[in-house]
Amino acid sequence: MTLRTATAPDAWGVWYANDPKQTPWERYLDEVAASGYSWTELGPWGYLPTDTSELQDALSSRSLSLCGAAVVHPLTAPDALETLRDRVHALCQSLVATNTPWLLLMDDSDVYLTPEARIAAPEAWARMMRVITQVAREIRQEHGLHLLFHPHVGTAVETETEILRLLNDTPADLVELCFDFGHHAYTGADALAFMRQNASRIPYYHFKNLDGDIHTRAMAAGTPFMEVFQNGVMCELDKGVLDFNEIVTFLQKQNFDGFVVVEQDMYPCPPEKPLPIARHNRAVLKRLGL
Repeated sequence: MTLRTATAPDAWGVWYANDPKQTPWERYLDEVAASGYSWTELGPWGYLPTDTSELQDALSSRSLSLCGAAVVHPLTAPDALETLRDRVHALCQSLVATNTPWLLLMDDSDVYLTPEARIAAPEAWARMMRVITQVAREIRQEHGLHLLFHPHVGTAVETETEILRLLNDTPADLVELCFDFGHHAYTGADALAFMRQNASRIPYYHFKNLDGDIHTRAMAAGTPFMEVFQNGVMCELDKGVLDFNEIVTFLQKQNFDGFVVVEQDMYPCPPEKPLPIARHNRAVLKRLGL
């Protein structure tokens, strides 16, 4: 078993390539290393350096490596394939140069103005599946990279039913999951049960916990999910509804070989907030044997 622990800019409140509310990228990398991680995701394209040499120097000087990179894209749009191809070309080159195997793909929640709007019509769903499959095939053939689909609250692939439909409608040898425990629990589904039943399609995990009290109040009030996230619904690994001891025990029994990436979805946040949380979560992982 080789279980590698990582983190991501999201755990420092970084959601956008450029935003004055966010921690500067140099400080982010310094604090990732200071909190005890050796791996990080790339974050939004343009947050960390896009020049390959500069990126490699920034990582190696802190004894860090990349584990994956995420692309958020409106996947139900009629021109999704063409526009997504344009976006991933340079990103794939950076991933190859840094020996990073995983490209994470997410639908864009910003295009859905209401919760009902995110539910894809049959033709939009079919088009989205074609886009995901074709991009997975192209990045494998052209760059040797592997595609992970990341289900996300507020998108066309949010609920357990939609995730299972995606797994059924895409080829298992091309499309696997980045499974996010916090997002799955947010929908009210049993994240641990889903993990057990679908582990063969999950080579990469986002470790994230959910504050049950905040979630319950938000669901009762019908609060928009972005506001709930900003209110701190995603919490430290040992302070939420999910039992990560049980999760890690399952992965160890399965001889899991891959990454677990700690996130916390806390945009915006003051610059001094993320590092103590990151150190706390890293300590939790160590207590779990990771």
